[in-house]
Amino acid sequence: MAGEYHGIFVERARRQAPSNWLAIRGDALYLASAVLPAGFASALHVYFPDPWPKSRHHKRRLFDPQTVDLVLRLLRRGGRFSFATDFLDYGERVVEILAGYPGLCFTRRDRPWDEGPRTNYEAKYEVEGRPILRLEGILEVDGREAPLHPLGAKAVLAATWVDED
Repeated sequence: MAGEYHGIFVERARRQAPSNWLAIRGDALYLASAVLPAGFASALHVYFPDPWPKSRHHKRRLFDPQTVDLVLRLLRRGGRFSFATDFLDYGERVVEILAGYPGLCFTRRDRPWDEGPRTNYEAKYEVEGRPILRLEGILEVDGREAPLHPLGAKAVLAATWVDED
């Protein structure tokens, strides 16, 4: 299924021929942590990510206090962030997490995107009348320089070097 949507995206992007775009198919957290360089993106779009609704699966979510740094560090200073979900509980959790992210200024968008639905899911959900939580923001610090999210920092293994000389 993911491969099918990836192919649709790539084909649409080729037809529209934007000057600067990147389509990568793979595990987002792996790509964010090991492949993509910090501060490389001027925009980051996350639409309808898997909400992993069961509590035992929450650790797999794209946005939680331990992973938000991996995702938002990809943005450069002034980079734009857009997010949408129809899973409102997850959306509210994302709002809580982003509210504590240093240097991110974001707002809820109370209306559809100006250019119309950005995904097939969004178009379908709008027709069905489903509520959609949309967020947009700007990173005011460079992703390479942003401190860790306060709620996620405690999960980071810390080491201290002591020079006894």
